[in-house]
Amino acid sequence: IVSALTVYNNKLILGGYFNDAEGIQVNYIAQWTSSSGYSPLGSGMGGSQGQVMALSVYNSELIACGFFTSAGGISANHIAKWNGTSWSTLGSGISWITYALTVHNGDLYAGGVFSSAGGVSAHDVAKWDGSSWSALGSGIGGGPYGYVFALESYNGSLFAGGIFTTAGGISAENIAKWDGTAWSD
Repeated sequence: IVSALTVYNNKLILGGYFNDAEGIQVNYIAQWTSSSGYSPLGSGMGGSQGQVMALSVYNSELIACGFFTSAGGISANHIAKWNGTSWSTLGSGISWITYALTVHNGDLYAGGVFSSAGGVSAHDVAKWDGSSWSALGSGIGGGPYGYVFALESYNGSLFAGGIFTTAGGISAENIAKWDGTAWSD
């Protein structure tokens, strides 16, 4: 299963629930070009589950997020960056599964089902400014779930979609808008 695609350094990057690509060991993430075919990005992702759920490009680096707890053999809690040669962390990472990534107003946003990012309390959505994580108000939640599966920048606001009933403590049925200061339905 391929769950994420993006382009990085003129290569198609694939992430998902796979360990090999045409017989080449890739561990949940691979790059592809029409001239070279598939190749790994270092030793790929790992942990008890290494699946990659979303990919994005931020500050000229490839960002991957998902179920994994290691990237390229180093500890990387559910999010990591690839600079073209090696994997590294974004602070101390995210506390649990991360499903969505987007870039909005020059910052990277991650969404999923988690309670903290970089050790900061952040419910299901968080912002990375290039050096540290921060919360978006009181985040997403409510009901039996609080999952963010999609993030997108549109008309100056950040939109979050998923399975939830509140955003920032107000009623928001599965989609909400962050204006940089507060959530609205």
